[in-house]
Amino acid sequence: MVYMSGDNNLEDYIVKDLELELAAAGSNADVQIVALADRGPGYDTSRGDWQTTKLFHVTPGMTADAASAVADWGERDMGDKQTLTDFVGWSRANYPADHYALYFWGHGWSWHPGWVMEDDTSADTLDYAEVKAAQPSLGFLDVVGYDGCNMASLEVMDLWHGHATAVTGSQEYVGWDGLEYDVLLKQLKANPAMTADQLAIASSASTTTEKTWSAIAVDSRLDPLIAAVDQWSVALKNGLTANKKSYSTAFNQTRSYVQAPMDKDLYDLATQVNAKVTDATIRAKGTAVMNAFSGVVLNEHHIATYAGSHGITIYGPGAKNQKVDDVYYRTLDLSLQTRWDEFLTAFVP
Repeated sequence: MVYMSGDNNLEDYIVKDLELELAAAGSNADVQIVALADRGPGYDTSRGDWQTTKLFHVTPGMTADAASAVADWGERDMGDKQTLTDFVGWSRANYPADHYALYFWGHGWSWHPGWVMEDDTSADTLDYAEVKAAQPSLGFLDVVGYDGCNMASLEVMDLWHGHATAVTGSQEYVGWDGLEYDVLLKQLKANPAMTADQLAIASSASTTTEKTWSAIAVDSRLDPLIAAVDQWSVALKNGLTANKKSYSTAFNQTRSYVQAPMDKDLYDLATQVNAKVTDATIRAKGTAVMNAFSGVVLNEHHIATYAGSHGITIYGPGAKNQKVDDVYYRTLDLSLQTRWDEFLTAFVP
């Protein structure tokens, strides 16, 4: 299932990805490919310049025009959780399967409201709280993929914790290529018994032109990392008075990402803090965070200039002017399950 939010400046790539990647593979008896694609005015006039929200059952060599759509849902808001639940429900009803993968195609920026799956006509986005509210209606998903910018965060992983087996996405902004659906679908069609881990790994590995990408386990294997971050948060807060300057240096030197300096590579942040403090408890708890990565990171790659990337970011403003919607942040699952937000509030008031 590919949820394609192209009623924005990404519209030019809707037809391209439908035809050159999804239809290049196409459905068969073992693998059914469905896409909900929304376009808008002003960016692309190809294939009859259709601008509504269309459902496609993607067949080999399909042309992405109105005649090929199996349904036209009119002008739908891709930033509305009802559109998401309708799509997944329709897909499950019409193409029942043993396993399900859902890919989000569009704009993104982790948990931050106002970015994910932006729909210009509706002036709306599919924010964290809306996805969370939709999850009971979506059912369990083997793989969730984000073909959008800056989505490989611990906050997003925790959103899907227990609702999927694995999540794949990029820590950095995503270029015009993103996920190479033709590559990963070719592998899936060759091995339809592929596990969720294997499909997430294949998805991540397909993104050979991107700066970063990873595949992360979000089932019970994520529990140790969440617990380690909680205990590390407590140690960091307890040691704040004695170590604040060291923390600031560590945060400033940690791998961060273009347009998102407050998103830090979690493993690198623990590494940097450990290198700059002498407190044995803080160092032990930071080491526990790093050790937990081996149980959840299924695949990770980055280009040489992104050394310090390990597959998962965390919200980590190192200065007051980097803080974004910290009130909203405290409503996230990660904030409710760990004391990371309490540490941040004390560290960057």
